[in-house]
Amino acid sequence: MSGSWASGSQGRTGHPILSIPDVEHVRFVRASALQKLPIPWPRCQDLDAWCYDVPGKEDFVISVSHIWAYAAHPDPLGEKSQLIRDLVEQAIAEHKPLGQALVFFDFLGVPQQPFANGQRARTEEE
Repeated sequence: MSGSWASGSQGRTGHPILSIPDVEHVRFVRASALQKLPIPWPRCQDLDAWCYDVPGKEDFVISVSHIWAYAAHPDPLGEKSQLIRDLVEQAIAEHKPLGQALVFFDFLGVPQQPFANGQRARTEEE
């Protein structure tokens, strides 16, 4: 994935999270995209641009904090992915955001090193 991950969201009023220093290096995944991701979840830089958006003022941002059981991938067998999807949906149902729901999940939100044969290394830009 190259270019700005924020493309396509010009003109939106920013979310307060955007005032955090260096946040432009973090990507926020659309909650709706989580349901469409293959198992194991791909690295941040391997996702299509439509999976991401920049939080707007009315958007609900969910941050997932978790332990990595493996060094190269947080969930290579897909054992946690459904639980994370369910918890995100539960949070959305409970909080009823006015805008869209976006998720920060480190593996999906920050470029990662390769974990499988054939994956390219991170670039200097990443």
